[in-house]
Amino acid sequence: MAIHVAIETVSKRFPAKGGGLLVLDGVSLEAQEGEFLSLIGPSGCGKTTLLRLIGGLEATTEGRVLVRGLEPREVQKRKEMGFVFQDPSLLPWRTVHENVLLPLQVNGGRGREGLRPAPTQGDADALLATVGLQEFARYYPHQLSGGMKQRVALARALVFDPALLLMDEPLGALDELTRSAMRYELLRIWETSRKTVVMVTHSIAEAVLMSDRVAVMTARPGRIADVVTIDLPRPRREGIERTAAFLDAVERIQRLLMTGGYGGPATGRAAARR
Repeated sequence: MAIHVAIETVSKRFPAKGGGLLVLDGVSLEAQEGEFLSLIGPSGCGKTTLLRLIGGLEATTEGRVLVRGLEPREVQKRKEMGFVFQDPSLLPWRTVHENVLLPLQVNGGRGREGLRPAPTQGDADALLATVGLQEFARYYPHQLSGGMKQRVALARALVFDPALLLMDEPLGALDELTRSAMRYELLRIWETSRKTVVMVTHSIAEAVLMSDRVAVMTARPGRIADVVTIDLPRPRREGIERTAAFLDAVERIQRLLMTGGYGGPATGRAAARR
């Protein structure tokens, strides 16, 4: 399988009194084509910073990040990566359909630097059907639930059909019941395209449920403690969280987080049931 994202001995230091704040220290990691990779670790360990480095939103202090062999900002210009953040950031005066089309309009109606035709309104309609919101195309954000807003944000991120999707706590702002349902909704959408996904999450159960592999990070400065392969069958259906294989994966990640200075709950099985 080809390497889609290569993170090569990356360190990141932010300016601060006393010589700067080291957030990431010598991180090396790869994401394969079509893989669902999650980053998990304690707050402040640099998960989001690492995601921003992959997306070209930050520059490395040391080391480099390559996306299909290119600098992230070049890939960003080509519209070959999409972003989904915790806050869907929908424009309240635009309908669902208009919010999905926003990246196209910001880009002046152009496609990916001539590499493919620009998305059309029909493409936006198809994306809304994919995320199950075709009936809500003329609704405004205030008329939607939290989960529906996040699905609009996902459709917007997919409007240029990017090969790489970067997600930063995409379900973090949702209540627990909605979040649980949206995990399976995201998996369903991902199954239709098998795009490469790198997702930041604080939820061990969420990482295990959705991922092919989970990169466990230490406390700041963030390093990779280990990368856990999730050996669960796909597609993943409701009820899988109660299986021994699922609970064992949760417990392994929990132990890694504890030894990395996370200081979280005492048992992984308890965390999985929350």
